[in-house]
Amino acid sequence: MTWIRTLLRRFTDQELAKKLIVVNCVLIVVPFGALAWFAYAGFERTMERNVGAYQLQTLKQVTLNIDTYMNELNRLSLMPYQYEEILDFLGSEREEGQPLTLEEIEQLNGFVSKVFINGRVDIMGVSLYGERGASYVVLPESQYITSYKLDDDAEWLKRAKGQFGQPTFITTHEIVSTSGTVYRVFSIARELRSFDTGETLGYIVIDIDPTAVRNILTQVKLGEQESLYIADKNGRLVIGSTLGVGDPASIGLLAGEGVRHLNVPGVGSLLVSHVTSGVTGWTTVSAVPVRELMEDSVVLRNSIALLGVAFVGLAMALSALFAFGVTKPLRKLSRLMRKVEQGDLQVSFPVASGDEVGRLGHAFNTMVSKLSELGYLLYETELREKDAQIAALQSKINPHFLYNTLGSISMYAELEGNKEIVLMSNNLSRLLRYSLGSRKETVTLRDELEHVNGYMAIQKLRYDERIDYVCDIEPSALDCRMIPLLLQPIVENALNHGIDKGVGIGRIRLGGCAEDGTLRLTVEDDGVGLTSERLESLQERLRSARDIGGATGNGLLNVHRRIRLHFGAPYGLTLESMPYQGVKVIMTLPAIRPAEPSETKEGDDAEHRHRG
Repeated sequence: MTWIRTLLRRFTDQELAKKLIVVNCVLIVVPFGALAWFAYAGFERTMERNVGAYQLQTLKQVTLNIDTYMNELNRLSLMPYQYEEILDFLGSEREEGQPLTLEEIEQLNGFVSKVFINGRVDIMGVSLYGERGASYVVLPESQYITSYKLDDDAEWLKRAKGQFGQPTFITTHEIVSTSGTVYRVFSIARELRSFDTGETLGYIVIDIDPTAVRNILTQVKLGEQESLYIADKNGRLVIGSTLGVGDPASIGLLAGEGVRHLNVPGVGSLLVSHVTSGVTGWTTVSAVPVRELMEDSVVLRNSIALLGVAFVGLAMALSALFAFGVTKPLRKLSRLMRKVEQGDLQVSFPVASGDEVGRLGHAFNTMVSKLSELGYLLYETELREKDAQIAALQSKINPHFLYNTLGSISMYAELEGNKEIVLMSNNLSRLLRYSLGSRKETVTLRDELEHVNGYMAIQKLRYDERIDYVCDIEPSALDCRMIPLLLQPIVENALNHGIDKGVGIGRIRLGGCAEDGTLRLTVEDDGVGLTSERLESLQERLRSARDIGGATGNGLLNVHRRIRLHFGAPYGLTLESMPYQGVKVIMTLPAIRPAEPSETKEGDDAEHRHRG
């Protein structure tokens, strides 16, 4: 999530023209790319489905042609039932090596000749085996042989016995003539039974040249890497027209008809169609790599991608021109505003349109004009303020009159020996001088404490020593600068709303320290405290920092408002209180120290850390 926020922040900081270009790029590329991808994926699926359906239909036709051919061979295997002498020969009992009679030879040769004639040139051999030892085998380029015996462990024999007179198709295998020549053939075998007793008389096996079936397969137009073959029920190869990327070993056993996707290790994805013959039980399989099927679609995809890149590039170029054209007035306005920031008010934005930018430019021109007028007004105000200061100097006779009068009162009281009046008049004189005579914007905490101490000296005389005042300020904080007249209103608030409403001796403690760049001052009393509702009300008014009215807390709100206006939101007052446990006011200010330490009187630190 962090990198997303960083990316968004970087995007937010970019120029408006670049933002428009990026947004336009996303709005163009993402929908177009998604549309192209879905269109291509749909086209690819449709193409695969159509190719698969076409392959399956082709395989059905090929299988039908092969079944027609196999049915002809099946009829040939029924020919012994048309010749009673052949059935008698198969049912006869023969000793090993017993020769045939001339009549038997003529009958058998005539039967085999008719089989070859009916089977055309694709019949390679005919074999007759009797259950009692009779045999007559005709192989390619060989004379008939009568010494063959049935091998009870032969797989085709086991299958033929279990078919109850139905034909059994034997996969491609080798036969060897008497001259030693090896021929590859596939065969059809049939169990022959007696019409009268139903017992097994023997078997006929017809060997066929696989070229005839292979010719049927070659009628199908194949791709460069497409495979087309026939496999038996056990998945073994019978006949293959061509073996490209797929073979029975890699594709596995298939049955029935259908189209499926197979992932073959080392080959990839194959689209495999298969149809199982109801006559032979063999399955005709066609396997083609998907990448070969998709060659045309890849060309289409690349063409679409090339055109898409070209059109997107053109759209992005036009978008960039449009973005920079639209934001050009805004960039010019931004440059003019920087000049205004530097104090140049002799600038003007040329308004050339009535759109938002034009209205913004018009408002900018109005603002610059008003700023220029305000500059003249400010200059005039400063001149008037100087005149007012001169008038104020003339009116200073009034506070001086008060100071002199208080001094006279103090002198007469001292002559009369009334120390309380002397102390009160001297402290009151200092309070008036601090409040009315100083025009400083900031004072040190030391000066502010002297003002508070003088105020508390008067209050102690007034309350007849009912107040226990403690000032505990760290010496390192005394030189920090602050706004004048911040502490005295808070101490007065503690006196009026805490101590004055209680009974007995009331305690007010003033503490403070400066650390981590913050000056922290606290004023605590042990008066009646505040209820939770009253405390929450005052805290809410402090948070708003606008409401300075009301009968209670007026001084606190005024002090808080002055701090906020001068130093900002992080600083101000916070309150802590519980009923009958007093109120604690916490003031936070920035710890501002003078560039050059002010001269301090020896012993000031001890004076401000004492019990009043």
